Amino acid sequence: MTLILKGEKIERDRFTGAKIEHAIFHNCNFSGVDLTGSEFIGCQFYDRESQQGCSFSRAQLKDASFKHCDLSMADFRNANALGIEIRECRAQGADFRGVSFMNMITSRSWFCIAYIIKSNLSYANFSKVVLEKCELWENRWNGAQIQGASFSGSDLSGGEFASFDWRSANFTHCDLSNSELGELDVRNIDLQGVKLDSYQASQLMERLGIIVLG
Repeated sequence: MTLILKGEKIERDRFTGAKIEHAIFHNCNFSGVDLTGSEFIGCQFYDRESQQGCSFSRAQLKDASFKHCDLSMADFRNANALGIEIRECRAQGADFRGVSFMNMITSRSWFCIAYIIKSNLSYANFSKVVLEKCELWENRWNGAQIQGASFSGSDLSGGEFASFDWRSANFTHCDLSNSELGELDVRNIDLQGVKLDSYQASQLMERLGIIVLG
């Protein structure tokens, strides 16, 4: 029997650590809810009729997993999402501002853990988000907002980056191989330590008027 919830304020511990499959959550409020270790498979969190997503603001999403879910327009602002997995999901227009993917060791040292893979992140908002050394491959980033974000050291390979402002975030030491790089201009972005494949490198050189032989 399919779980269908509409317009509900979810109780804090209702789904903590649970495995939920093919449920429908329309206009539901998960704000402040503890979803530590929870697993959602094939669930809908987007109401196409009202064109609204669910709110996960300030939620505890540590080690939470979303697979094959529709998270379009979801509000994740200020959630704690260390170790989150978003795999093969729709997340167009989702708002990740203020989300913490990091574990602070000291005030000056931390590490991030996140697995956002094979998902549609078009027009999502990652402004000022820190996603360093994370698994972020084969996503669609078209039109995503990334002002002030840091993706340093992350695997962004196989991505699609149309209408994407490379200048507004930190991509040093990223793996960008096998990605469609859109309007990336090597003259105004720091590419220190970035991995590119030979086809990408020749494309970028051609934009500078340099002909690569062989």
